[in-house]
Amino acid sequence: MEWVQEFKDPEVHHRHLSHLFGLFPGHSITIEETPDLCKAAMETLHKRGEEGPGWSSTWKTALWARLHNSEHAYRMVKHLINLVDPDHEKAFVGGLYSNLFAAHPPFQIDANFGFTAAVAEMLVQSTMNDLYLLPALPRNKWPNGCVKGLKARGGVTVNICWKEGDLHEVGLWSQNQTSVKTLHYRGTRVTVDISSGSNYTFNGQLQCMNT
Repeated sequence: MEWVQEFKDPEVHHRHLSHLFGLFPGHSITIEETPDLCKAAMETLHKRGEEGPGWSSTWKTALWARLHNSEHAYRMVKHLINLVDPDHEKAFVGGLYSNLFAAHPPFQIDANFGFTAAVAEMLVQSTMNDLYLLPALPRNKWPNGCVKGLKARGGVTVNICWKEGDLHEVGLWSQNQTSVKTLHYRGTRVTVDISSGSNYTFNGQLQCMNT
């Protein structure tokens, strides 16, 4: 109904975000192809707020990441990483127990799995044709880092290193198939052929340095 007709929302801050499926995990709402729908999705996320259980927090993290909004994605990460005393917890609040299980009696494994997926979306996003590098990196919070072995659509494995908030190096390889990918980073686009069994290294300007 959110997309069909006007109606009064009975619970503005509800934890569910099913009507944003097209943004994440789907791909029918994208910044490049449907900017107006992205604006609507952003409005929905602002209205829904930051409260909610772990699985809702991780979903919101991924949604903000798809909108390339690193500030709000990071805020949702911080919302989840909140120590919860299991003897005094509240329903639908979220947080983590001391063993890092997501709180929500007794715990929410979908929030734990969702967290890794959401952080991955902050670092790499993919379609069958495109790779978006560091699309929602909180540069002032995670200024330096590396991630290895992320899987992109089309059978491509991705390694990324960044320094002082900027892309430093990207490694790509495909073990089983040859594919064509367009790499995206801060407005720069480079189309590359990724041959099966070959490793490719790119610098921060998306120039291929080694094959």
